[in-house]
Amino acid sequence: MPSSEPVLPARTDPVATGLALPPAMTAAPVRRVLAALAAAGGEARFVGGAVRDLMAGQPSADIDLATTLLPDAVMAAAAQAGIKAVPTGIDHGTVTLVADRVPVEVTTLRRDVATDGRRAVVAFTQDWSEDARRRDFTVNAMSLSADGRLYDPFDGLADLANGRVRFIGDARRRILEDVLRILRFFRFEARIGRGAPDRTALDACRELAERIDSLSGERIRDEFLRILRGPRLTGGDGMILLMADLGVLDHVLGGVVDTGPFDALVAIETELGIPDPERRLAVLAAVCGPAGDSIDHWRRRIERLRPSNQMLARVAAVAEVAPRLPALPPTPLAARVAAYRDGVVTTRDRLLAGWARGRARGISDDTAAAGFRAALAALEGWQQPGLPVGGADLVAMGLKPGPALGQALAELEAWWLDEGFLPDRARCLAEARRRFTPLPSAGD
Repeated sequence: MPSSEPVLPARTDPVATGLALPPAMTAAPVRRVLAALAAAGGEARFVGGAVRDLMAGQPSADIDLATTLLPDAVMAAAAQAGIKAVPTGIDHGTVTLVADRVPVEVTTLRRDVATDGRRAVVAFTQDWSEDARRRDFTVNAMSLSADGRLYDPFDGLADLANGRVRFIGDARRRILEDVLRILRFFRFEARIGRGAPDRTALDACRELAERIDSLSGERIRDEFLRILRGPRLTGGDGMILLMADLGVLDHVLGGVVDTGPFDALVAIETELGIPDPERRLAVLAAVCGPAGDSIDHWRRRIERLRPSNQMLARVAAVAEVAPRLPALPPTPLAARVAAYRDGVVTTRDRLLAGWARGRARGISDDTAAAGFRAALAALEGWQQPGLPVGGADLVAMGLKPGPALGQALAELEAWWLDEGFLPDRARCLAEARRRFTPLPSAGD
C-alpha cells in the first residue's frame, strides 16, 4: 500500500472514566491475566467487540486484551504467574493465556508494515494510536482499561450511538489492506447500523467488490454467515438487497433473483425467535437464485463458500425439494412422520422454507400460519421413537430372510406411523401376526 495517506489525528486521552465493567471483564481468570501483565511492566486494555458491545449495552462473549508488552514478554509474564500460554498467532503478536481454564487472547500493539488485501506484515509498537489506526471501523477502535477509562480515538462512541458504521480514515485504503472488510462492513451494518449507510464506504465496496474473489472460500463463508445473523437484512434498506445492488453478492453467492422468500423467512424466524444463518443461506442459495441450466444450480452457488459436509447436506435437504416445498402446512402428525424419516432439523428447515415461499407468493394466510406453527410445535423436544419390533421378530414368526422380509417390515412400519407411533411392542407383534400369518407350511 502507498504510504502517502496523511496520519489521521487520534484522541489519546480518555473520553470517560470510572465506567463499571461487566462480570466477564472482572472475572477472577481475567484479573489474573491483567495482574500478570502489570507485574511485567506492561499496560493492557480491553479491545474489540467486548468494548463495542459493552458501550452498546449488549452482552459479549469475547474478552480480548491488547498490551504494550512484546509476545515473548507476555509468555514470560504468564509463566511467572503460573498461567498457561499458547502462541496462537505469535507472528501477529497474539498469545492466548489460559487462566483457570479460561482463555484470554492477548495481542501486542502493532502497526501494518505491508498488506496485500488478504494478510498483513506487522511491526510491534507501544503506541495505542498506531494500533487503533490499523483497525477497520471507528466503533472497533475503542479500548477500555481495567479501572474503567474509555479511550475513543476516532469518535466511535458517537458513531455507535447514531448507528453509523464508518471506516477509520479512507475507506478505499482500509479495504485494500484487507478485502474481507467489505463483508465486515455489511456485517456491522446488519447488526448495529441505522439510517442510510456511509456513502464513501458504499462507493468503495462497489468499486472493489470483485476483489472478494481473491479471498478464501472459508473466510467469505464465515463472514457471510455472520452477516446473516444480523437483524437488518431485509426490505429496501436491508443488507441483502444492498449487497446485490453493489455487486457484492455476485462474488459471494452469485447474486439473487427474488429476495421475497428470504425476506419472508427472516420475518417468520424473527416472529418465532429462531434465527438460523445456515437455514437463511439454504433459502438464499436454493430458492432465491437463478435456476440456470441445471437442477443443482444451488450446488454451484454454494461451493464457492467451501461448506462443511454438514452445511452442504443441510442446504441440499432444502434445495433438492425446493420446487415441492409445502406452501400449506402438514398436520402435526405428518410433520412428525417426516421428521422420523428425514430428521427434525431437515423437517423444520423444509417447513419454514415452504412457509416462507408460500407467504412470499401470497398463499399463506393466518390459517396456514397457525397450521405451520402447530406443525413446528410438534417437533419441539420430540424424540424420534424406534419401531418396537424388528426383522428378527418376523423371522421368529416364520418369515424367511430376504426381500420379502424387508417389504413386510416396511409395511408394518407404515401401519405404525399411520397409528401415530402409538402401538407398543405387543400391538405391533399382534398386527404382524394378523398380516403375515398363517404362513405357508413347509410342504406347500
